[in-house]
Amino acid sequence: MVICYWEYTDRKYKNIENLTVAPDTHVVKATHKLGLITNDELNKSDVQNIVIDRWNDLLNKTKYKPIDIHTLLWLWSRNGFKEIK
Repeated sequence: MVICYWEYTDRKYKNIENLTVAPDTHVVKATHKLGLITNDELNKSDVQNIVIDRWNDLLNKTKYKPIDIHTLLWLWSRNGFKEIK
């Protein structure tokens, strides 16, 4: 289940597809943990751009937009990548 940020409000949004995954430290770490970026890419100065591109490519032509997964990735990393049992 993906919880989209617009589910917190009744506001209507336009051009949501133009919002990126917002690659902060936790999103970058989660993207790496999922294997979408390599160790070398993780240490590059433009890692945020790499993360944006990977999520854009992965979610292209799906019903999800990159910003949809930001909170899930952030929480997963922030909580230490705990496994769900």
